[in-house]
Parts: sequence; structure tokens; C-alpha cells
Amino acid sequence: MLRINRNRATSMLLRHPQQPAYVPLKRVNIEATIRAFAADVTITQVFRNDEKTLIEAVYCFPIEEQAAIYTFAARIDDREIVAQLKEKKEAQQEYNDALQQGYGAYLLEQDEKSQDNFIINVGALPPSKECTITIGYVTELDLVQGSTIQFVIPTTIAPRYNPDKGGISSPAGTTSKYVQSSPYTIDFRCHIEKTLGSQLGQITRVSSSSHPIEINLAQEDSYIVTFAQQNTHLDRDILINIDLSDKRNSTIAAVEPGAVMVAFIPTEEDCRQAAKNDLTNEFIFVVDCSGSMQDKNKIELARQAMLLFLKSLPVNCHFNIIRFGSQYKTLFNEVTAVYNEINAQQAEQLIQQMQADLGGTEL
Repeated sequence: MLRINRNRATSMLLRHPQQPAYVPLKRVNIEATIRAFAADVTITQVFRNDEKTLIEAVYCFPIEEQAAIYTFAARIDDREIVAQLKEKKEAQQEYNDALQQGYGAYLLEQDEKSQDNFIINVGALPPSKECTITIGYVTELDLVQGSTIQFVIPTTIAPRYNPDKGGISSPAGTTSKYVQSSPYTIDFRCHIEKTLGSQLGQITRVSSSSHPIEINLAQEDSYIVTFAQQNTHLDRDILINIDLSDKRNSTIAAVEPGAVMVAFIPTEEDCRQAAKNDLTNEFIFVVDCSGSMQDKNKIELARQAMLLFLKSLPVNCHFNIIRFGSQYKTLFNEVTAVYNEINAQQAEQLIQQMQADLGGTEL
């Protein structure tokens, strides 16, 4: 039997014919690295089979909507299994075959009914043995109040173990006193890169409104954030706030091999100048012209929307239109061109002729 906690708590269950039972959580470790508006998070949880027989366990892991899992590993004793991405039916068949042959097997899949729940089947966990589950994911961070990057780890990554009831209680019913008696330890360590793009001095303050924290400033390239108190328990979300300077660059970029993230964050001065019309307005329209836009006449709706946008542009602004699929094409060779009668007519002609003919959706 498989049961998903509707309160979104992480859990590991035993498959029993009559009643599912919980595998107690022993330890939790959270390692995070924050670079600009992206976080790389690794969560390690250790469970123990206190049953007297070999069991098949099910591990339920809720993940935030913007996050993407990129690694999963399970370790029992000195044996570590690292996940491979496979087609769903093929993976399920290999998992069942391994169980029938008495081998340990692990299967991670997305819950079809709840897209932010992931289910991991951990087969053949011996009695009195520990199972270490490691999950890595990346996620985008939000900008709040115009100048603060906010990083949140929900408390749902750690179940509420109740020694009196022998199970997990919901976070809503968990009191601070109860959490302090939970039989597992939690370690948290977060690296925050000091540079935003290539600029130092863009971060003015790092704080937490959820937990007392210590910040190690000795590292040349990053701040190291840890809990100030030992034996910290997750009775609330972990919330880290990164305040940005008012004199920061309006454009922040993070570059990795094969990937780039760019954020445009207007400052108060930028907004004041825009209100005074001291800045030239610039509009770049990115239009999906891949084959999928043929469905339900989406490309026609895109043409109608683009014509409306084009006719609504202010005089003397700059603009361009980029169509993309597996390739991309721009209306003007330069980054943007002035919005005048000639360029507007050229843009309108392009929009009228737009088709869903640029291949796959590869933005």
C-alpha cells in the first residue's frame, strides 16, 4: 500500500499487506549554494528499518513547483545506487524484476495526481539497516519587496516523528515542544556567492527571519550560513533573506558552462527616470513559432496578440521581434530599431506571415 501525506510531509513507508508503517527518520543534512537568483540544494536523509524482516519502503518527497531534481542516490551499508533516467514502463519493469530476484532496487517517479510530489520506491531494505537518501535539485529564487532575494526550504522536507504514536504527525499539528523531542538531528549549511554577476558589493545584508544564524565572512568568494544553535529542529520553514544594494547593477547574470541566467532588476532611480521619460523605452517580443503552435490555432492567437502589441507601442521607442523554435530569427539585424512608420509596416507584414514552422520548442 502506498500513502501520500496530503499535508505535504516527507515520509518513508513500509509495504505491508494490512497496515503501512513508517521507517523512522534519523538524520537530515541540507547543503545549499546560492548564486544570484538560483539555488542548488542537496538534501540527505537517513532512515532505519527497525522491523525484524526485509521490507520494501516507499519514500514520498514533495518538491516546490519551480524546482527540478537532477540527482538521486540511495546507500545501504557500502552499496550506493545512483539513479538513471529511463522511460516510465521500462523503469517499473526493471524495478519489479530486481525485487523478484531478491536484489535491492530504487525507483523515483513523479506522482501523476500531484505534480509536486515525487515517489521513491526503495526495495529490499534489510532489518536493522539504515538507508541514506540523497536528492539534489535546483530552483529559482524570488525577489521580494523590490530588493531582497528570498531563499526558502519548506519544513516539509523533514517528517514529524512522534515517539508516542510511532508515526508522523502533520506539520499543522506539531508544537514546538513536540519537535524538540524528535529523535533526529538536522544540519544546515548554505554558501552564498558574494558576487552578483561580476560585481562585488552588491549584497548588503544576509539575515534569517526564521532561525538564529551564524555567518562566516572569512571566505573570499562566499558567505557561509549555518544555524547558530546546535540541535536545531525544523518546526518552521528555513527562510534566508539576501538584501541587495540600492546602487546595484540593473542587470545580474550568472554564467555556467552551457547555461546562463539573466535577471533585470530596476532600481528606484531607474523607475524615477522612466517616470520622467528620460529613458528610451525598448521592447523585444519573443514569439514561439515551433510546431506545437499549430495546436488549437495557437499561432493565429499569437498573430492577433502581436498586432495588438505592435499598434500599442509608444512613438520613438525601440523594438524588435524574435521568433524561435529549434532555431531563431529576428526582424531587425541590430538589437532593436526605432519604432517609426517604415519599421512598423515591416513588422506588421512579418506578423501577418508568421507560421508555426521553426521546428521544436528549444528556447
